[in-house]
Amino acid sequence: MKITVTNTALLNAGDAAIMAGTDAILRDVFGSDITVELRDQQAEDSRAAYCDYRVEETLYGALESLPDDTRRPGLVRLMTAAALWRTPLGNLARRFVPPRVRAVLDGYAESDLIVSAGGTYLVPHYRIRPKLLELLTARLMRRPYVLFTQSLGPFPRDRILLRAIFAGAHAVLVRDSRSVEHLLDLGVRGDRIAICADAAFALAGRPTPVPEARNKLRIGISVRDWPHGGSDADGAMQNYVSAVAKLVRHLTEGSGAEVTFVSTCQGAGSYWTDDSAVADRVVAEIGRENADRVQVDRSFRSPQQLMDHLAGYDMYVSTRMHGAILALCAGVPVLPIAYEFKTNELFKRLGMEEIAQDLTSISGTALCRTCRMILDNRAAYRERIREILPDLRESAYAAGQAVAIGLERNR
Repeated sequence: MKITVTNTALLNAGDAAIMAGTDAILRDVFGSDITVELRDQQAEDSRAAYCDYRVEETLYGALESLPDDTRRPGLVRLMTAAALWRTPLGNLARRFVPPRVRAVLDGYAESDLIVSAGGTYLVPHYRIRPKLLELLTARLMRRPYVLFTQSLGPFPRDRILLRAIFAGAHAVLVRDSRSVEHLLDLGVRGDRIAICADAAFALAGRPTPVPEARNKLRIGISVRDWPHGGSDADGAMQNYVSAVAKLVRHLTEGSGAEVTFVSTCQGAGSYWTDDSAVADRVVAEIGRENADRVQVDRSFRSPQQLMDHLAGYDMYVSTRMHGAILALCAGVPVLPIAYEFKTNELFKRLGMEEIAQDLTSISGTALCRTCRMILDNRAAYRERIREILPDLRESAYAAGQAVAIGLERNR
């Protein structure tokens, strides 16, 4: 059995964690001998970073390689060829698309299942059409496809296209009830939707190093740029940087803690963003007197390497949701800073919604107060995490059964 997973972004360690979990889930339900091929937005660099995966370019990436003046007619030829690919006219259709596009379509035609990777990309502030192209092509080629566990919506635009793509999916897996509401509002049938925990929770239970005994608190922090903060996005971003700077001063001056900025999006030079740039803004604001207790970690790490690293912290203040998930999988208390509803929904599911802070309206005082509360009760938080992780892991693996049921129902 060949499974193609498209819309991956392995240079983001959070997306790589989703992929690692997805791979484990698919092999659990379909057998360890399946062939899994990834279609990644930065295939060459991702292939170099993760040599255990078979990584190829996306269909949109192949289209982008065409000269500007041929892309639009190339898209029309692509859609026509995809619809004819598995018909008696398929050989003729292959002649009308460029070789790189043809190679992707051949890969799709050979696939028994196409999986659109989990994560968050079908939301209003991202370009969704490049992601939808992969799924629309799968539907035109009459290949079974599913959308793996993600948060999505609302959908103010492209509703007809989205409705057609969701209607053709064998299963749509989501992480939260708000995503279900967005799908139902679009007219997606409820029997095609399943709620499961994020695929990265499949990594829970893997061994991590035992933290060394030490006298000083060790705190990890992930930050990120967020240009979608409304009419005063720059002001909201500066307020966020100042709030985190206040927290760092509180930790270093009041608790003598060592603070390290470490994230899922650092150290991959060709990736579109690097969170260390925002970390540098925070460090510049805290002042020189605290600099010897603060460092910016610029290392690129795989999901397992990052989980092992996070296991050594007493607490992780995480703006990146998958940084938070990997810390939780390592048993570390997390103070989440939410920039999208997915983080609030996750911590509501954990029964910890009261500790989530909103990036666009964050208060440095509230951030410090919540951080102190978690640190003062970190043994209880660690125990709570130990209690809930098995259920989250089981829920993540339930996605595999939902996919199998969807395939059987539409066979």
